[in-house]
Amino acid sequence: MSTDPVPPWLSWQLGHGPAGHDVAALFHLALRHRSPDALEVLAERASAARHTAGTLLDAVLDGGVPAACLRGVEQRRALAGVAFVWAGLLRSDRELLASALVVEALWPVDGLSWVSPQLRMTALQTLYLAGRHAELQQLLRGVEGLHPDADLYLRVDLANPHGTSTVALPEEGWERLLATRFTDRGLAPPRLRPTEDGLDEPSLSPFDRLGAPGATPGSAPADELVTVVMPSWRPDAGLLTAVRSITEQTYAELEVVVVDDCSGPGYEDVYAQVAALDPRVRVLPMERNGGSYLGRAAAIATSRGSLITFQDADDWSHPSRIEHQVRALADAGPEAPMTRSLAVRAKDDLTHQWLGYRAVRENASSLLLRRSVLDRTGGFLPVRKGADSEFAERVARLHGQIVDVDLPLAVTRLRAGSLSRGDFTFSWAAPERRAFRSSFMAWHRRLSRRRRTGGDVTVDDATLAALPFPVPAAWTRGLPVGPRVPHRLGTAYLGSFAAPSPGRAGAWLREELATDPPGPLVGLWHHEGHAAAGIRRAELDRGLDDPLLDGRAWLLSRTDDLAVDRLVILDLSVLALLGAQEVRVRAGAVEVWLGTESVRPGPSGLPEDLLGAADLVRSWWGVRPRWVVAPWLDDTEVAEVRRALPGLDLAGPGGDDVR
Repeated sequence: MSTDPVPPWLSWQLGHGPAGHDVAALFHLALRHRSPDALEVLAERASAARHTAGTLLDAVLDGGVPAACLRGVEQRRALAGVAFVWAGLLRSDRELLASALVVEALWPVDGLSWVSPQLRMTALQTLYLAGRHAELQQLLRGVEGLHPDADLYLRVDLANPHGTSTVALPEEGWERLLATRFTDRGLAPPRLRPTEDGLDEPSLSPFDRLGAPGATPGSAPADELVTVVMPSWRPDAGLLTAVRSITEQTYAELEVVVVDDCSGPGYEDVYAQVAALDPRVRVLPMERNGGSYLGRAAAIATSRGSLITFQDADDWSHPSRIEHQVRALADAGPEAPMTRSLAVRAKDDLTHQWLGYRAVRENASSLLLRRSVLDRTGGFLPVRKGADSEFAERVARLHGQIVDVDLPLAVTRLRAGSLSRGDFTFSWAAPERRAFRSSFMAWHRRLSRRRRTGGDVTVDDATLAALPFPVPAAWTRGLPVGPRVPHRLGTAYLGSFAAPSPGRAGAWLREELATDPPGPLVGLWHHEGHAAAGIRRAELDRGLDDPLLDGRAWLLSRTDDLAVDRLVILDLSVLALLGAQEVRVRAGAVEVWLGTESVRPGPSGLPEDLLGAADLVRSWWGVRPRWVVAPWLDDTEVAEVRRALPGLDLAGPGGDDVR
C-alpha cells in the first residue's frame, strides 16, 4: 500500500480550492478535464490517505472495497466519486469492474441516495456494462427514485436474450418489455421480424430485424407531400433498415431521397437494393464528399415536398412517426415552424446502456418542417458536424418554438465511432463541440437583438455559406469554405472568459478588440481554470460576442490543428487543467501576462505555480515563456507583482511590443 505524502501543487489546489468541498464538483472536474490530480484527491479522501488511485484500484479488484473506505460519510462519498471517474473515463475493463464493485459495496449503506437520479442511473449502468447482471437485478428489486426510462431500459437489457445478459428472458417476454414505452403511448409494438421474411442473413443484427407489424402502411390521411432526406456514406445493411422503415409508414404521401455522399466503388449494389425497395425512393449521387448537411441541401434542392423531414442512414423509424408529426404540425397552426419527436437509443443487439445517458431522448434527425421555413431561416450550415442542433435552435429563436411530439417514434443506432457519439461521454464533450455551441449561441443572441429592435432577421444560404460565426476548422475539411476558416493566427489569447463575467483580463481584451479600424484577426481560446467550483463548464462570456461576430476574433479550442505565431496566456489557472490533455494548437512564441491573482494566495492558500506553467509551455511548444506584467494593472499592482517576483525577468505592462 503506497501513500503520496506530499500532494502535488494541483492536487492541493483542487482539494483546498472552491471545488474541494464538493465531491460531485471534483469528479465532474476529473471527467471533464481527464484530470488525474482530481482523481487522486478523491482517492486520498476515500482511503484516509492510505491509497493512491492506482493502489486503491488494485485493492478493490484483489480483495473488495477496503473497510476503511466505508466508515465515514465523507469517505463513502469520495469513494463514489472515484467509482464515477473510473467508469466515466472509459479507459479499461479493470476500472469499469472496480467501479461496479464499489457501487455494490456502497448501495446497501444508503442506496447512493445523496446523488441525483441521473447519477444513480449511471451507477447502475456501470453494473450492467461490467457484466454484473445478477447483482444489478437484485438491486433493481428495491430501487426507488430512478427516472422511469432508466429503470425500464435496465430491466429490458437484463432480459435481452441477444445481448450478454446472464439473466435473460425468453424472446417473447423480452419483446413485451422492449415494446413497453411504445405500447404505453398507444403505438404499435416493435417486434423482431421473423427470419422467414427474407431477413435470414447470418450477420443481420436484432436492430436490423426491427418492425411493427401492428401498423398498416398507408392507412393514415395524407394531404401534403413529405420529402424524407436520408444522407449516407459507404452504407451497410443499416441503410436498408432505415429506408424500409420509411416505406412502411402509415403516412403514404412520401418521396424518399437517399443521398450517396460519394461513397465510391463497391456500394452500387446496396444503393440498387435501396432504389428497388419502393418506387417512392430515389438515390441522389453527390459528385464529391461533403458530409450530411451538404447532402441534405442538395436533396432539398431537388425535392418536391411542401414538408421536409430527415432520417439518419442507420436508424429505424416507427411506422407512425411521420403521421404523428404531420398531425402535430397541422394542429399547432400555420405559424408553427416544425415538429420533433423522441427516439430510443439502442445498439445493434438492441441493448440501450450508454453510460450517463437515458435511452429516450429528443431525436435531432426527426425535424419535420415546412419548406417555407427555409426561406426565412436558411438551411443548414455547410459544416460536417453539429449543424442540426444549430439549425433547430436558430428556427426556434427566430420563428417560434418547435412543436415537440412526446412520443418515441424512432430507434436510433449507437455505434462506436459515429460522428456524434464519439464527441460525448459521461460528463465530457469534445472541446470543439463546446466552442461551436458558444459561437452559434452568440450569433443567435445577435439575431434576437436585431429582431427585438425591428431589424431584418431573415437568414439566407449565402449568409450561411459565409460562416456568420467561427466554426472548428476540422469540421470544414474538404468543404468549399476557402479562407473563411483560418489555419494560422498572428496572436491568440488563452484564458477563462466565463460568463457572467470574464474578469479584468476579459474586460481589457473586449475593449482592445473594439478598436476602429479593427486590427488583425486574433484567436480566443477559452478554457476553465482550476478554481472552477461548478459542475458544468461555464460558457463564453456574452460580452465577447461582438468581437467574434465582427470578424475581429476567432474562437478556437485545444484540439484545433492551427498555428499561432504568438500565444498570450491571460490566466495561469487554466494551464493546470490543460496539462493532462492533448493540445494540437501550435505556438511559435508564448507570453504569460501576470496579474495580482498570479502572485497572491488563492482560495487554497497557494499562489499560481509559475515554475509548473513554464515546464508545461516548454513540453508543448518547445519554448520558454516570456513573463509580462498585465496591462490592466495600476501602478500599485505593478509594484506588487514585481516585489513578489524579484528574480523573474519581467517585461513592462503588456510588453513593449504589445499593442
